[in-house]
Amino acid sequence: MQKPNLTAATVVCAALLTGGACVDNATYPAEQTYLPSTHWNAGLGCVPNLDGRLDAHEVKPALGVVARYRVASNRSVDQAGTVAASGVRVWDWGWSAAAEQTLQVAAVPLDAQWYAAHFGPGATAAVLFAVPFDADGTLDAVYRHDAAGVWLLGMASRDVAPAAGQTLLVYADAVQVLKLPLQVKDSWTAKGVLSKAKLYGLPYAATDVYTFAADAAGVMQLPDISVDQAIRVRTKVQTTAIAGKPIERVQTQFFFECLGEVARAVPEAKQTDPDFSLAAEIRRLAL
Repeated sequence: MQKPNLTAATVVCAALLTGGACVDNATYPAEQTYLPSTHWNAGLGCVPNLDGRLDAHEVKPALGVVARYRVASNRSVDQAGTVAASGVRVWDWGWSAAAEQTLQVAAVPLDAQWYAAHFGPGATAAVLFAVPFDADGTLDAVYRHDAAGVWLLGMASRDVAPAAGQTLLVYADAVQVLKLPLQVKDSWTAKGVLSKAKLYGLPYAATDVYTFAADAAGVMQLPDISVDQAIRVRTKVQTTAIAGKPIERVQTQFFFECLGEVARAVPEAKQTDPDFSLAAEIRRLAL
């Protein structure tokens, strides 16, 4: 399976990503990655109330429960959707792709991982957990969930001593990647600072500036289900590393009550237009 697109700015040997070539800007993933979806609450007592907003209890992680996504690469994507006579916006992402693959993702407790001590204790009411960042399962993203949102704490190698070199990226302050409660017209920014970090065994330091906007809502049609009142969130990340020029990336996600993230589209690395029409990867919730 193709690995997800990565972001941030540094010059590293990206053998794992490019088949062995050392290239500029083949870099650390500073984007919201593999947030759990169906395993957040589906079948575990959460019932959507269709009130037009996403509350903390509607995206509470259910550890160990598997979420499944259909993943398609390099195809056109309709971000605008169509507006029905009723005034409701509809996104039709219910198509099938011949080369689609299935991705299974599960969140795990942070305290069971080798890197847990590096991310410190959370608040009493918080849930700390990790989910795979890459499709090969070599990197984990570390999160905290609480009443105010979902927070990205950083990234780490799944194994303590991987062949590619250890990655350990801990933000000085957690980055709020999902504001809760969330509703249309919400927007926020966050900054993550990395210092004395490791990226595939190499020293790394950078500042990531995130901009989020929940700018639309409507019906999201997927191959296996259709959900009402999905909220579209657009993200822009600008990374300035200690070496290399600033890099900017964008992505589009859709969230729904009790299911979390139901769809996502990410363009090619050099595409920074939020209205991109060609996606390097499209991920959709699957049964």
